[in-house]
Amino acid sequence: MKILVTGHKGYIGSKLYNKLIEQGHDVLGIDLKDGDNILYCLPDKKVDYVFHLAAYPKVSYSVENPSFTMRQNVLSTSVLLEWCKNNKVKRFIFSSSAAVNDGNPQSPYGLHKFISEKECEVYSNLYDLDTVCLRYFNVYSEDQKYGGAYSTIISAWMEMIRQNKNLRIDGDGSQTRDFIHVDDIISANIFCMKQKENFKGKILNIGTGSSVSINYIKQFIDSRFDISWDFHPPRAGDIKNSIADISEINKIGWKSKISIKEGLDRCFKKAI
Repeated sequence: MKILVTGHKGYIGSKLYNKLIEQGHDVLGIDLKDGDNILYCLPDKKVDYVFHLAAYPKVSYSVENPSFTMRQNVLSTSVLLEWCKNNKVKRFIFSSSAAVNDGNPQSPYGLHKFISEKECEVYSNLYDLDTVCLRYFNVYSEDQKYGGAYSTIISAWMEMIRQNKNLRIDGDGSQTRDFIHVDDIISANIFCMKQKENFKGKILNIGTGSSVSINYIKQFIDSRFDISWDFHPPRAGDIKNSIADISEINKIGWKSKISIKEGLDRCFKKAI
């Protein structure tokens, strides 16, 4: 297969890019880190599938820079969709986010993803470009970079343990999240590429189907480390509770494999 991965030097994109190459595909990457902006420099090379991961994904950054992130997240996606239509791409696989909040986004970032999901649907219906939107929930792993675009509370806490610093909680810790390991995210993307039936703009939640509170992870860490905690007010734009309804992707044969306990074991062995 000939494949384009946007954002191929990012946290998720780099892992997907490498996995596709490992599987023997002809893979092309485009990333702002190389100075390549989707708005101006899409490739001439014809491809079969496009994975669109390039974005500014931090909620807090979008709250502070809403119009800039709108341009980079929404307009870039629109330009890429038109390129896919014109180049007869077989399928466009869009990395969306649980920040869409079931069509009721609470942040500019969630709004941007929601707009792009709707445009993917239009392209499937109007132009016959097959699209599928994957709404990632809280992606983490033992090698997740602290402070990066996809940085989670898990990566932050791993880093604070390494530095022997107090760990921070925003809010009272009762907020819940569906944490999904990045290996499962890569698996879901490739699974969707290989499906024979068209998705026609379908939106699929990519999570484990269960959620845990921030306090659950706190208790897990407390059982292994002698740690002090600092509590701060809730962050603007954050969703209180989040869990993936994975029934749609389960129906077509995919489910996550890494439980939260296994994932935390991996992370907090690495943090020591």
